[in-house]
Amino acid sequence: MNTQNPADVFDAMHDLMHAYRHRMRAAMQAELTPNEMRALLFVGRHPMRTQKDLVEHSGTDKAQIARLLGMLEEKGWLERVPHAQDARSRCLKLSPAGQAVFEGMGARRRGITAQMLDGFSPAEQQVLQGLLARMLANLHASE
Repeated sequence: MNTQNPADVFDAMHDLMHAYRHRMRAAMQAELTPNEMRALLFVGRHPMRTQKDLVEHSGTDKAQIARLLGMLEEKGWLERVPHAQDARSRCLKLSPAGQAVFEGMGARRRGITAQMLDGFSPAEQQVLQGLLARMLANLHASE
């Protein structure tokens, strides 16, 4: 890699995320689409957040998110429950079947990430996480 070109860093990150997503899709054996995976991961990690929160997190069109959530509900993986403070809003949570899918994804993710980080010491992993956090903070600082 040519360290003189900062874009090479982002190309390497893109390649890494592409390979990771490919492995996740293969691990899920076409059980879920990539968008379904992302939505279930968000709801599983952030239960009782709203559809609006998911739209903001994903950067996806709200109509597309509404259709996706409808499909997840039809599959029995997601529930929309009334919001405690806003009667017009609904909160998202995983159903028991959705929780099982989420836990299965978690196990697969842990296996793939363990493979990706094989040979990295805990200190190296902390450094990598810190560098990525700094990059994200740099982007947020320019907003």
